[in-house]
Amino acid sequence: MRSIQKWFLPVAILLLVAGCATSIQPAETIGPNNPAALAAIRAAYLKASDQKSFRARMTSESSGKVSETTVEFVAPSSMHMVMKTQNMEQILVNGAHYMKSDGKWIRLPVSPGNLIEQLRKDPATIAAFEKTVSGASLIGPDAVGAKPAMAYRYYQAATLGGGLASSAGWVKIWIGANGLPLKLESDAVGRVLGFSSQTRSTIFYEDYGVAIRIVAPI
Repeated sequence: MRSIQKWFLPVAILLLVAGCATSIQPAETIGPNNPAALAAIRAAYLKASDQKSFRARMTSESSGKVSETTVEFVAPSSMHMVMKTQNMEQILVNGAHYMKSDGKWIRLPVSPGNLIEQLRKDPATIAAFEKTVSGASLIGPDAVGAKPAMAYRYYQAATLGGGLASSAGWVKIWIGANGLPLKLESDAVGRVLGFSSQTRSTIFYEDYGVAIRIVAPI
């Protein structure tokens, strides 16, 4: 789930999703995890990973640049992603990965579809996620539009690629009355090969379980 944190585990998957925890210091003191808060966050991500489909809208700002992305997901591993600012589109379907750039679709030689499904269903990914989280706490009732929700907050620090890339920052998640994530905000510092940048992202999740059709573009 860490690799999709921007969509579900800010994965993340998305997530949503994000050097070492010791190499990036938070701007405020991090307290211990509130067990009830951590359990609620964990339950929301698990329930989200069991959904047959969903849509998400993400806005990110980094180095003064704003990007907008929309995602449609259909289990087990079909995804349609439109990166509006970059004028790029990607589709994962039937084990194939397609990308559209400059108005032309191409099929990429490698597809992460199987990896997505493994990360969604592997219990070890939840355990790995929890090891990156600290300071989980309950904020309280906070509606998302007209939808009632409970807001939580936690600090997450994680590494990827054996330390070649890392991310650390605070995450706020709104969980709806149905136990599913409705909104996520993150403010993280990421590092890749020694270069660092700060990214602020907001993600809205919607249309859980609706009929979504994703087809190969070519």
